[in-house]
Amino acid sequence: MGNFLPSKGKALPTGTVTFLFTDIEGSTDLALTHPDTWETAKTRHHSILRQAIDRHNGYIFQIIGDAFCAAFHTAGDALRAAVQSQIDLQDEDWGDIPIRVRMGINTGKAELQDDGQYIGYLALSTVQRVMSIAYGGQTILSGTSAGLVRSDLPDEVNLLDLKEHRLKGMLNPEHLWQIVTPELPGEFPPLQTLTEVPNNLPLQLTSFIGREFEISEIKQALNGHRLVTLTGSGGIGKTRLSLQVADELMDSFPDGVWFLELAPIVDPGLVPYTLANLLGLRDAVDSAQTMDELVAAYFQSRKALILLDNCEHLIDACANFADLLLRSCKDLKIIATSREALGIESELSYHLPSLSLPGKTEVATPDELSRSEAVKLFAERATLVKRHFSLTDENFPHIAQICQRLDGIPMAIELAAARANVLTPEQIAQRLDDRFNLLT
Repeated sequence: MGNFLPSKGKALPTGTVTFLFTDIEGSTDLALTHPDTWETAKTRHHSILRQAIDRHNGYIFQIIGDAFCAAFHTAGDALRAAVQSQIDLQDEDWGDIPIRVRMGINTGKAELQDDGQYIGYLALSTVQRVMSIAYGGQTILSGTSAGLVRSDLPDEVNLLDLKEHRLKGMLNPEHLWQIVTPELPGEFPPLQTLTEVPNNLPLQLTSFIGREFEISEIKQALNGHRLVTLTGSGGIGKTRLSLQVADELMDSFPDGVWFLELAPIVDPGLVPYTLANLLGLRDAVDSAQTMDELVAAYFQSRKALILLDNCEHLIDACANFADLLLRSCKDLKIIATSREALGIESELSYHLPSLSLPGKTEVATPDELSRSEAVKLFAERATLVKRHFSLTDENFPHIAQICQRLDGIPMAIELAAARANVLTPEQIAQRLDDRFNLLT
């Protein structure tokens, strides 16, 4: 991770700021499949972006792995920097490692701090979400930025109306625009945004690694069962997997997808109240109805999905509540996560295994090892804390050892990878005997 202090004497953007965020599409897979050329390509990518951003009066305030965060005084400068970057990236000879960069631009209120970073949650979170839904080679602007540049576009640069889209974690839809110029590709697949399905799924700040087989099985299970409970030990990734499945099935539940986080709840009687609160039903309580019945009445004619997360300390309450809902609401389905099954009729219990582990390092090639989900997770999370981290012939055996000794448990692997900014993989592997101190 790179943090940059403001240059003395240089007026840097603050107040109303236009942000340009970028990252390389599929960078983790590129690093895994092209270990010999990845660092050289990334260095050249950094140089191209730096030159274009500097040339258009931009201030790079953070680099995380291959992701750039830059601020500009004007939306026009940000747009010109993005166009120049995309053209230079396209014209570069990358050899056998395809570098395609997605970019997002947004303008909003933000204040520059003494450490060179910005405070302005809405402006920063919006540009992050706008960038994250683009494809490599595509640059997307928020409605605010598009409005500021529309009357001052460079020659042969236009804006394509992408209409309104709902972005994860944002209540209101955002009107999005794509930069179009004859020098760059203009056609891309549909944006990876949420549909108009009401939901409260939390925004995930890190990429989802692996689990393709499990996702497919859980989807199939939901076709034949109205309650699927993901079971397994703590840290195995039940919550994150349930959210990923729910996100991918969003279009199948037009009346809503609701995530009920039960970990903070101690009183079993609060389970239905918590869901009612999410739905805005608390003020509509009828003295003739219990809260369970009120929620059931809400879902009775709706095709929806509920995620009951971390049920293990409220097993009886969750089981009774789920049973009532399923008996009352024919188009409702539930995904539960728990260390044990709820034990009610029609439930399918799906035990979640660990991430796939690498084979024996003395006989496996680096390419074979890199297919391990556990290794992929370690590498991806390590790049978040050490931007030059990559998989090499030297560190492969140690990373494989870390993943094997941590039994492929995602949370443990992520905690170990977080030490990559101060320890080498070999040092992390050597210190696993003292797991309590290392992983906390």
